[in-house]
Amino acid sequence: METEISHSFINYDLTTSFKASAFTTRSPFPWYNFHKFLTPQGFQKLYLDFPCLELFEKHSGIERAYGQRSHDRYYLAYESSIYHQDGVPSEGKGIVKLKDLPITWQFFLNELETSTVYRSFIQSLLGVSDYRVRYAWHIGFNGSEVSPHIDSPDKIGTHILYFNTSEDWNADWGGSTLVLGEKQNAALNPDFSDFKITLPTQTVDNHSFLFKNAPNGWHGVEPLTCPESAYRRLFNVIFEFPKNQPSPNVGLRSLVKKILHR
Repeated sequence: METEISHSFINYDLTTSFKASAFTTRSPFPWYNFHKFLTPQGFQKLYLDFPCLELFEKHSGIERAYGQRSHDRYYLAYESSIYHQDGVPSEGKGIVKLKDLPITWQFFLNELETSTVYRSFIQSLLGVSDYRVRYAWHIGFNGSEVSPHIDSPDKIGTHILYFNTSEDWNADWGGSTLVLGEKQNAALNPDFSDFKITLPTQTVDNHSFLFKNAPNGWHGVEPLTCPESAYRRLFNVIFEFPKNQPSPNVGLRSLVKKILHR
């Protein structure tokens, strides 16, 4: 008999019917705010089994180059962490192994790793034939923000899956990832007011946000105003160029080589 969690989490009707041009032609850089990328049942299971806060390490006041404000949050990496490349964090938090995740997340990660449909979907939208991937969970709290930034040139793109619902998150608290365009100055630590274009994304009730990294790929999240008991929860699928393949983002690399972008 089929177990309750043995079916797919990904909504393959969406991935197979989606027109790539809806992503590649977006301005100011390629992006799309998917609704129901996950099946309703899959979203609900992952939402209920989101990794517990005790696994995360708190990032607060981590210095960023060019005077960018710190991206305070709780952070959890899968298998290894870019923040602890020499090993495991001293407090034993911030990195999780597959066996220590809820079984629903183990199934979902396996699907992301093995699904040829999802891989083809990402390859077609990001315009690459190969990539390597890493995963990380973020939890935002009152006052957390993601100041305007562009990502590392080693990143091809990121798929952000949000795990809040309209029952646990009030839109007035913020939390929308903002697509930013037409920067009005040359600063590498711009504020949200320095952009002429600000496009908010939807983040609750099974929304996700895929974007391609670009020299003008500015994005961010304004400070959260949620109560102390509320948290903004998301899961990042991060696509990077293979280690043996130089990044073609030469212009982007020269611009952000010192930015602590993560």
